[in-house]
Amino acid sequence: MDDTTILDKAKIYVENLQERVKELEQEDGSNIKRTKIVNSNEYNCGTSENLPEVQAKVLQKEVLVIIHCEKQNGVILKILTHLQNLHLSIVNSSVLRFGKSNLDITIVAQEGRTKSQAIQAR
Repeated sequence: MDDTTILDKAKIYVENLQERVKELEQEDGSNIKRTKIVNSNEYNCGTSENLPEVQAKVLQKEVLVIIHCEKQNGVILKILTHLQNLHLSIVNSSVLRFGKSNLDITIVAQEGRTKSQAIQAR
């Protein structure tokens, strides 16, 4: 299989996944709330004019938070602490370096869980 064939198949696969996501969002569309915040100075995590970029999606009691920001000491702890102060229990989180000095942070949290419920779920 040559590179062109592999890329064509990958493109078709991604397009199919995007269609499926749209279908699922339409099924639960009334339950999904989306928020996109760009250039939030209140929670600045770097010096770039275009960062941080924050997206949040809420589905029932689950919250998906996606943050693209500059790499900085303590930024992950700051974000997770802030989410916990909003009474969100962190279910899962991942941090990936993007380029030399940027981070892509993805967090799944759940609203209204007590600490004991969060510990039992693990």
